[in-house]
Amino acid sequence: MACYTSRETSSGLSAVNGSLSAILALVYIGLIFALQYLIRGIISQNNDVAIEISTLAIAALFQPLRHRIQAIIDRRFYHRKYDAAKIVEVFSATLRNEVDLNQLSEHLLTVVQDTMQPAHVSLWLRKSDHERKPDTQVE
Repeated sequence: MACYTSRETSSGLSAVNGSLSAILALVYIGLIFALQYLIRGIISQNNDVAIEISTLAIAALFQPLRHRIQAIIDRRFYHRKYDAAKIVEVFSATLRNEVDLNQLSEHLLTVVQDTMQPAHVSLWLRKSDHERKPDTQVE
């Protein structure tokens, strides 16, 4: 799961909304001109039909276009989120196949280092009961 700061989220939303508005405005104006040109030869009415058809087309295009633009912007600007998801997916496959605790520990540390890039990584493991040394008292 990725965490974004409010600045990242608002800039992503601004990019999506700005792109979406520009594209929809261009499509709307283009449709009006194209439909007026086509309808003028068929129907001898004013441009109301072209405006209505263009408005319906924009309403139908809004959600699919918004989702597509959101995906493009997410991949472009938040690609680390997708890289991290791929790394976690590979690690979970390793979890299913790996039985050596030392190998698994090393792989876990590598995954954490690659995805989160902390300044320092350490892993503390509790020894199982059969690995603990019995308490001995020297007298």
